[in-house]
Amino acid sequence: MKWYLLLILGVCCISTSAILVTLSGVEPTVSAFYRNFFAALIWLLLLRCRVRVHHVFGQQESCLALRPQCLSWCVQRLGVAGLFVFLGLFFASDLWAWHRAIIWLGAGPATLVGNLQVVFVALLALFVLHQRLPRLYWPGTVLALLGIGLLTLSDGVGDQVVAGLVAGIFTALTYSFFLLLLKFLGEYQLRPTLILFWVAVVTSLFLLLPLFGEGASLSLSSRSLAILLLHSFVSSVLGWWLIVTAMARLPVTVASSLLLLQPLLTNIWGHLFLNQQLGMIQVVGICVALLGIRLAN
Repeated sequence: MKWYLLLILGVCCISTSAILVTLSGVEPTVSAFYRNFFAALIWLLLLRCRVRVHHVFGQQESCLALRPQCLSWCVQRLGVAGLFVFLGLFFASDLWAWHRAIIWLGAGPATLVGNLQVVFVALLALFVLHQRLPRLYWPGTVLALLGIGLLTLSDGVGDQVVAGLVAGIFTALTYSFFLLLLKFLGEYQLRPTLILFWVAVVTSLFLLLPLFGEGASLSLSSRSLAILLLHSFVSSVLGWWLIVTAMARLPVTVASSLLLLQPLLTNIWGHLFLNQQLGMIQVVGICVALLGIRLAN
């Protein structure tokens, strides 16, 4: 039960992300970059500036015998460094595509499509990690997605539906691989602090590419700086530390389904702190999604 509670607390932390990004008033790719850049600096501080590469690579052979054959092959060929590169690439791609989906498809539909990660993660866990799914996982997942649909689709769909759907599905896929690798590295006896430090470093480096391509400015006002620092600490540091710590001890499908709480909580925070109204349909959607998440677990 402790690990479930830690995971839910972590989801509560990352659910503040959209609220803090909105309050910061900066462009989406800029906020995504600074969220990871500041998180890397915070982890450096928390690790007392003594993070060394050999701490990460020294345990490379510790758990190979326990892992599925295909993942063991990846570790042997790529090493942990290669896995971190892919982890950062998937997370950077997820953040970039997610913001494009919001622009092209609309925030509500993009939220629904992005949360298809729960389907992809289940399939990957089933066929790659050989994890058994709970008996009511699929009915619960369908019910949860239906609830999220009721919650998020009330404002209609954007005017670039095809591009938005492609970006949303790409978001779900890259997020799924990100979660799978997080689960794998968490069981690989690497400390969550080191995992998240390197994720933040590699992701911020990858996000520099779209930043330069978009010609975005990295200058920040003092208000935006303070909000983005808070965002990094609450979401990228505290939230994901709780999630990664719990994921090492729970099936990846459990983590994936509980992450569906994120859009529900974000809407509740928007109602409480940004005066965004929740109608009866949205309230019903939250209740239906919560029931589905419970059934899936």
